[in-house]
Amino acid sequence: MSRKRDAGSIKLIGGALCLDFVNTVHCYGCADLGEYLNTYHDLVAWSRHVGTITDNEAETLFLTAAERPAEAKTTHRRAIELREIIYRIFTIDLAGRSHTQEDLAVFNDYLSRTMMRSRIVKTENGFYWDMTGAKTKLDWILHPVVRSAADLMVSQECGRVKKCADPICGWLFLDISRNRSRRWCDMRDCGNRAKASRFYKKKKRSNTTSSSSKMQSTKSG
Repeated sequence: MSRKRDAGSIKLIGGALCLDFVNTVHCYGCADLGEYLNTYHDLVAWSRHVGTITDNEAETLFLTAAERPAEAKTTHRRAIELREIIYRIFTIDLAGRSHTQEDLAVFNDYLSRTMMRSRIVKTENGFYWDMTGAKTKLDWILHPVVRSAADLMVSQECGRVKKCADPICGWLFLDISRNRSRRWCDMRDCGNRAKASRFYKKKKRSNTTSSSSKMQSTKSG
C-alpha cells in the first residue's frame, strides 16, 4: 500500500515553480511513484506551500471543492496530466531529442487558457502579470505553474534543467552552479546515498581482492 505523503511539506529544490511541480512524486524510477498529489485538496495544499495562493484563498478553494466535487476531480486529473507533460518536455530535451508535437500541442492548450484569463495589473511599484484569472473556477491554481513552465522553456536557463543523477529519483532541478556541475537534486539525500553506495562497492571489491590474494597465497604455500 502506498504511504500517504504530505504535499504541504515536500522539499522545494527544483529552482523553478514548474520543476517543483514536476517533483511532486517521491521518485520517477520506483515501481510505486509515491504520489503527493492524490486529491484536489493536496493540490491546494501544495499551492499554499509554494506560495502561489494565500491562506484565505486556500480555505475558499477547499470549501468550493467540497461543494463542486466533480469539478475538483477534473481539475486534479488535469493537474496530473499537466505535470506529466511538463516532465516529458524537459526530459526529452535532456535526452537530445525533439519535443513531441502532441505534448507541445496539449501544453499550448493549457497555456492558451491561462493567457485568456491573465491580465497586466498596475500597482504602485509598476506592472505585473495577474494569472489568477476567473477565481470562480477551481483550476485557476494551475495557471502559475503553466506560466512558469512556458517562461522556462523559452529562456536561456532551459539548458540548465537537469535530472537527478540517481536513476531511481528522477527529480528535475535548475543547475545554477557556476560550472554546471550539480548532479543531485539534494546532496543530503540522493548525493549521500550515492556516496554510501560507492563506498560499499569499493569496500566489497577490496574485501574480494583481499580474500582472493589470501587464497592464492595459501595455494602457493
